[in-house]
Amino acid sequence: MVKLSLILLSLSATLLAVTEAKTDPGACFLHVPKDPLSAKGLATPYILKKGNCDQTNPDQQVFVEATVFDPKTKTFAVYHPLVINEGTKPAIAPVVPKLPKGAVVGLWFGANSNSVTLTGNIENCVNGLSSTNVFGQVAFCNAEHFFKVVHAADKYGKAVVIPQLGTDVHGKACPTTRHFGIIDQDQSDNVITTYLQKGNRFAQNTKHNRKKLKKAVVLSNGSDNALLADFVDPVIGCKPFKARSLMEDGVVLGSMALNELQATRQGAPVALIPAADPMVLSNGKPCIRKLNAYRKGVDQKLAHHLSEASTKAYCTNFDKIAPAYIKSISAQLQKGASPTPDAANNLLTFMGQRYAASWTNLGCDKVLKKTSAITVTTNEKGVATKVHFNQSMRIHRS
Repeated sequence: MVKLSLILLSLSATLLAVTEAKTDPGACFLHVPKDPLSAKGLATPYILKKGNCDQTNPDQQVFVEATVFDPKTKTFAVYHPLVINEGTKPAIAPVVPKLPKGAVVGLWFGANSNSVTLTGNIENCVNGLSSTNVFGQVAFCNAEHFFKVVHAADKYGKAVVIPQLGTDVHGKACPTTRHFGIIDQDQSDNVITTYLQKGNRFAQNTKHNRKKLKKAVVLSNGSDNALLADFVDPVIGCKPFKARSLMEDGVVLGSMALNELQATRQGAPVALIPAADPMVLSNGKPCIRKLNAYRKGVDQKLAHHLSEASTKAYCTNFDKIAPAYIKSISAQLQKGASPTPDAANNLLTFMGQRYAASWTNLGCDKVLKKTSAITVTTNEKGVATKVHFNQSMRIHRS
């Protein structure tokens, strides 16, 4: 079990990290406002510090997502705290949310940069083991407490309404973020939050703001959670777990926390963060403390030993399940839009190249001594245009 003192970030260590990371343009430092779990704190912009990152750069953007639980009504809501560059003001001031009395707020962070380190008011936040040993693109505030309160309210499985998974167009159970056909080398990372950008200023992505900021650009986080909720679910006939927006009436939003709560309904085998996930490595090596710190932030069962987070077992299920699953919904995926058009020309080729890359990045080729069961054809620009489903073969070494 990870002690709180080991995972809370200290201001002095953060200042040291800022100095050390000046050579890494993908290392971002985000200032957390005062009382971040309060209504006023949620509506106070987070400040992306000058130096390494710029919120106008698509590869360096940082996003914040709040999920709110009302223990009295057993209901959820979602809010998107705004991130702006240091020295600027919001294009439009964020909406101050109306929080129910006794509401429990959790915060989840996602970044398009290499990493994000939280600074400022971080007493209830977990960024990794320390400010110099972070998860990478992800951080959490009050997440463990949020999930504990939700599950305590749902003690008998009836009080809190967490939707059943439903079935897809083929009559199969809808996937979750813990389905081996959906995960990649670092599952359950990043958020569904979007923002509006007009020049070098930013605003929450609401109907009012879209109307006022004509031709504003919509920013999004490269996210496993968004991939499932915004891309895969719609084309296979599934409905992600959503809750009402605290930014505008009549709108429902998904969130990382809601996805992970629904993922508790995932049938076996369940994909839980393995020891070799790049985000939970410490100095390039498996670390049970960092593994469990991350699992707490996404509501996963803790591991008592690294053997309970076996990368070999994870890769075995990845090999056995993902290629067959992706192939089974290939007709639907082929009609879907690619989350990253410069990497793949449709949702099927995106899922194919993502699987092939994850196979290597997670080290499955070395652990199982097998080649990827999926390969892709790319065009002259390196964009995946065709998927090949092959039987994974053992790698023979002389």
